[in-house]
Amino acid sequence: MTLMDCQFCIEFTAQGSTTRIITETTGGWVLLPTVGAFTPGYCLFMPLEHLDAAADITPDRLRRVAMETEEMRTLIQARYGPVVLAEHGPRDCELGASCCSHCHLHLIPVREPDAVTAAYEKTGGPGRRLTSMSELPAAADGSYLYLSPRPGEHYYWPSAGFARQFVRRVCAQQLGVGERFDWRDHPFTAYRERTFAELSADLYLGDAA
Repeated sequence: MTLMDCQFCIEFTAQGSTTRIITETTGGWVLLPTVGAFTPGYCLFMPLEHLDAAADITPDRLRRVAMETEEMRTLIQARYGPVVLAEHGPRDCELGASCCSHCHLHLIPVREPDAVTAAYEKTGGPGRRLTSMSELPAAADGSYLYLSPRPGEHYYWPSAGFARQFVRRVCAQQLGVGERFDWRDHPFTAYRERTFAELSADLYLGDAA
């Protein structure tokens, strides 16, 4: 995939009125509500720079990204409740359980974070426990899945055996919309617009306080 084939890169370059960036960090990462937001608060946190996966970032930079990611999780949790953090990191254009090669971290409000972990373990067995997201570059020797069901809890699995859009399938099922997990067929535009408006307002109020 070239940069001009990447829909995220095209959108970020255009920065038009349809771009739904809630906030941008000093490190060049943005938070935006995702197409296919099957629950309010479902966002992606991703770099403006085209990278394939979080594991492609140097550990020093990734430590900063990890801190910023937790700030985004805190923002979302304050309004929508518990939030899981997940990534599928492709390698060598083998997307496997992923559908886009531009690095993106899913932040999804769920009722039961431990049930999400259990679904991963049912498919891939016990995950490798990491102390932080910053350990991904050392852990990943191929395509992988990363899951953080709560702050301070991090797991890694090789991607073999996991279905495409795995975290979306699991979380949509838990929220009672399992048949509508695929963002291509179910964009959930109303939830996306609601998420953008509510989190943008929360950030504004926080900055004004």
